[in-house]
Amino acid sequence: MRAMYNLNRMKVIEEATQKLANKINTKCPRCNTPGFGITDAKKGLPCESCHLPTRSILSYIYTCLRCNFNKEYMYPNGKVKEAPMYCDECNP
Repeated sequence: MRAMYNLNRMKVIEEATQKLANKINTKCPRCNTPGFGITDAKKGLPCESCHLPTRSILSYIYTCLRCNFNKEYMYPNGKVKEAPMYCDECNP
């Protein structure tokens, strides 16, 4: 089915377009080049019960494609601890 007739595909295309526009509008803090974006994610958000690292995202690494400047943004999902239900120790 063509994208212009499929509402689900149209929504996915819209979201991809929005992500691309956001990345183009995000500039490197050092050299001001557009496209400063996420290149890696670090797992290890601590469990709120046992305090051991979980598989949840702890931080995102942003990298400039031109000058290779890196910046780590901690707690990108707004959480400092993860619920025990997502912990491999508390909920195997």
